Amino acid sequence: MRVRKEVWNLLEIDKVLSLFAKRIRSDLGLTALEEVSPCDTLESLRNRQGLFLAYCDYVDRYGDFPWNQNVVSVAVQIQSARKTALLSGRELVALRTLIILGNKIKDSLNKAREEYAPFLLLLKKIRDFSEEIEFLSVLDEDGNLYDSASPILFRIRKSEDAVRQSIRFRAQGLFSNARLSSMLQERLLSYRQNRFTVLVRQDSASRFPGTVVDRSGSGNSVYMEPRSLAELNSRLLLLLQDEEEEKRRILSEITQKILTRERAISDVEWVIGQIDLFYALKDIVDQQKWVLPEISGKPLFAFCDLVHPLLGEKGVPLTLNCGQSFRVLVITGPNTGGKTVALKTVGVGVILAWCGFPVPAHEGSVVGVLDNVFADIGDEQSIEQNLSTFSAHLKNIIHILSEATSSSLVLLDELGAGTDPQEGAALGVALLDSLREKKCITLATTHHNPIKSYALTTPNVETASMEFDAETLAPTYRLLMGIPGRSNALFIAERYGMPDEILRKARRTLEEQEVSVEEVIADLQERNAQLDLERKNLEMQRQEIEAFKKDYSERERKLEERVEKTLTSAEQKAASILSSAEEESRKMLRELDDLSRSVVQRDLHHKREKLREKRKELEEKEEKRSMGKATTAKRNLSVGDTVSIQGTSITGIVLSIKGNKAEVQAGALRMDVPLASLSLSSKKVRDAVPDTPIISSKRPENVPLSMMIRGMTIDEAMPLVERYLDRAMRAGYQSVEIIHGRGEGILRREVHQLCDNLSYVESYRLGGPGEGGYGVTIVTFKK
Repeated sequence: MRVRKEVWNLLEIDKVLSLFAKRIRSDLGLTALEEVSPCDTLESLRNRQGLFLAYCDYVDRYGDFPWNQNVVSVAVQIQSARKTALLSGRELVALRTLIILGNKIKDSLNKAREEYAPFLLLLKKIRDFSEEIEFLSVLDEDGNLYDSASPILFRIRKSEDAVRQSIRFRAQGLFSNARLSSMLQERLLSYRQNRFTVLVRQDSASRFPGTVVDRSGSGNSVYMEPRSLAELNSRLLLLLQDEEEEKRRILSEITQKILTRERAISDVEWVIGQIDLFYALKDIVDQQKWVLPEISGKPLFAFCDLVHPLLGEKGVPLTLNCGQSFRVLVITGPNTGGKTVALKTVGVGVILAWCGFPVPAHEGSVVGVLDNVFADIGDEQSIEQNLSTFSAHLKNIIHILSEATSSSLVLLDELGAGTDPQEGAALGVALLDSLREKKCITLATTHHNPIKSYALTTPNVETASMEFDAETLAPTYRLLMGIPGRSNALFIAERYGMPDEILRKARRTLEEQEVSVEEVIADLQERNAQLDLERKNLEMQRQEIEAFKKDYSERERKLEERVEKTLTSAEQKAASILSSAEEESRKMLRELDDLSRSVVQRDLHHKREKLREKRKELEEKEEKRSMGKATTAKRNLSVGDTVSIQGTSITGIVLSIKGNKAEVQAGALRMDVPLASLSLSSKKVRDAVPDTPIISSKRPENVPLSMMIRGMTIDEAMPLVERYLDRAMRAGYQSVEIIHGRGEGILRREVHQLCDNLSYVESYRLGGPGEGGYGVTIVTFKK
């Protein structure tokens, strides 16, 4: 976008920018603000907006960038040093402050570059200044060179200290001399005219051995260089001259290095200035809620509640758009009604947006591709060119017609004014039609009825008016889209007491066309007022409905809360009743158990005794039978025979026979078996591997003592449980836990059914108190 200086000044853009200047912290930021201009291309505008948005987001999340309130620009000093080849110590300290801050900002940008790609635009402009900071470290904060700045400077200053010490020593001798000290005004050394002196009374000056150097302010005494200090003073003066020469040499050497880095220093000043400018922009966004407009690729604008920045809270928000459904907007209404302010407000909003700045509007505002802003506003009579008001406006309008394009914004105030009304109106209509044909985005204000009629009857042209309160005879400054405005001159005159006869003559003087237009406008305004009243009524109804919905939602929420509380209370009561019933049942079972135990105890004892007697009788018979069998087996069996163990499928080889037992090898298992349980077998030993799994004494690693299957399906859980029980059994565990949860008991039943089918499971039971209860099954393996 290009904006002529005349338009920039006409819209008072510099005054608007001063609102940001108040929030800027350094002269670098002010320089950045002074250099602001509208972006050349849509891409550069998006880049500038993107950089500012990245800055805002970074600061909101991580805090502001590093800052130093003492940072200043050194550009002028460096330019001057190109002639003098010397920067002073203080100027170099200012430069050091600048580049140290630049390095800190660079570090912050580097850390955020992955997250904030727009920061690369700044990083490209800033380099590392560690080397420069190092050779500038020879200066203290006041710009004085440290003794260590060079070996020569160090030796010179050591010599100076020695000479000063000698001067003080000789002065003490002088002060100790009674005759000489009596001539002194005070016993102190003073430094005058680059020499150490003493203050001698005026009446003793001619008798004091020394040279007068200066006179005191009162004239009653003189500063004299004692003869004994003259040589030392001269030596010190020569050393001081040597020091100045060495300091100049050092500063000149540093200056030459700095001059070779002038471009890099200029770049870091630019980056710091941008950071400071962004700080000011963000501050106004945070404090006054300005927004960055969205960017469109089409020539248009649409502002939501836009206010002129210089009016602040006094401004009336303006909501309007142009370039979408129409390209020419004609604004009408009485004088001082706000028409000119509306034009300037739009112009300022568009230019600020194209500078990449926020605008005082609401979210949803949009600015499109506009290549220029033209304006003809106010009385610009040129005294130098001896042009009348009309001629000055005409010259400006001719320039606009020759330069404006379909992407230009044209602002025309009081179109057709300054000349004969009929000719001015005709010229205004022709001008608007020409701009419409060129498809310029045009906003124009007027009082002329023919121009109003043109706006009402021409395609792609819209009309609007500044609202006027007929009761208070004051403008409201509200823009009414689609409604042309009346000048209201006759109406106002009537309200102020203009005689009726004059008003009647004035109305008769108006042409029929103008009267009809005024009547149409009056009718439209009346209809608009009626529509506005209906809109307000609808808004009130909407608010009432919203309030009802809110109240209904609140009632519904409270009802749900009560239902929830009631259900929760009922569940708690049911649980309490169930718990009490369970406890009562357990108590009754314990009582029944105690009662049954006492009743049947005697009967059980009697039956046990009978069983013991019967068992003893059977054991004696079995022993006799076994002895018989053993004797028979012993006669029939011999070492090396293949035998079967009765009651099992195990087949083995007899290794030895001892008494009534034989040692049998069955695969990897060696055992002692009663002879009565053995019989000869025709099976081969290699075919006689027992079906019973052999339990290894070595426990596999990482077999847990419990397994969690809660939440699984049957198909998921049961293969895992079977594999786990097999591993636990092989690991030699006595028992393990299967955690299936309580739920509906489906997993619990499946686990129990599996345990019933596993030959190596001795028993299983539900967990007791402290073991998980119904949610756990404890499985015990056979030994």
